[in-house]
Order: sequence, then structure tokens, then C-alpha cells
Amino acid sequence: MGKVKDGSPAAKPAKVAKGGPSADSKGRFAPFLANLAQTNLYKPLQGRQARLWTAIALGLIIVFGLREIFDAIDGRVNKFGAFGYPAAIGLLLGWITFRMLQYPPFVEFLIATEAEMNKVSWTSRDDLKRATTVVLVTVLLMAVFLFGVDWLWSLLLHAIGVLRFRDPNGALGSSA
Repeated sequence: MGKVKDGSPAAKPAKVAKGGPSADSKGRFAPFLANLAQTNLYKPLQGRQARLWTAIALGLIIVFGLREIFDAIDGRVNKFGAFGYPAAIGLLLGWITFRMLQYPPFVEFLIATEAEMNKVSWTSRDDLKRATTVVLVTVLLMAVFLFGVDWLWSLLLHAIGVLRFRDPNGALGSSA
């Protein structure tokens, strides 16, 4: 036991590193920076939906951020600067986003994510409508029931003198 077929002892498995910064994590940023200068596409026909929706989400974040930048500098600089600075930042962030969606480790993650999402068994529209109706009706009935119980307890506690309202119109508040 513990020996390989040829008779040499089996090597002990290496310990898996726990989370946290390591020498390997510092070496991961350099390939990403090198990726920024490239123009090639990595597996362009795979993970298209995951890439598309990731790009749309990141694009919206960038657009809203650029709007905030424009609002912050509008009036402080000339018109060229008010439009030029956000445009330059937008182009830079757009290129970084595009290259991130071509960075092999990230693309492999998106491809795997899309493959797993394709395995999901989605409910039909009719089942979804029925389940939603059941949930909404149950919530409504529970709200009506709890309102009724609360109203009855309020009447009971008011009748025995535990609750005394200052406002004769029944506004909230106790004078106790």
C-alpha cells in the first residue's frame, strides 16, 4: 500500500493553499496587463450569452459612472473637458472591459457558467404563473389575518384599559 506499480513510493499530495495573497496571486496580474495590449479573440464562439450579458452589465456600470463624472466636472472645466474627460475614461474602461472578456481564465469561467446554466431545468410559464398566484394570495390572506388579529387585540387591550390613546380620533400612541 502506498506504492506505485513500479515499486517506487507514492508521493504525498501537496497541501492545497488556503485563501489569501500568495506569490502566485501576484503573478496573475502581469498576464492580464499583457492581455490589454493584444487584439486577438479567445474562443469567440463559446460562452456568447454569458459574455454578452456580462458586457451589458459592465457597460451600464461604466455609463452610470461616466454620468457621475460628467455631473461632477460640468461647469468646472470648458465644454471640451466636460465631454472629453468622461469620453477618454469611457474609452479606456471600454477597452479594459473588452479585453477582460477575452482574458482566458475569465472566459473559461464564463463558458463553464453558461454550460451550467444550459443544464438548468427551468419551470414553464404556466407553472410560474400558478406558483406566483399561490404566493401572492397566501401573502394577502396572511396580511388580512394578521390585521384582524391585531385589530382584535387592540380592541381587547383598549377595552380593559391597557391601551389609552391621547387622540380621540384613534391616532397612534399610548398615554400610559
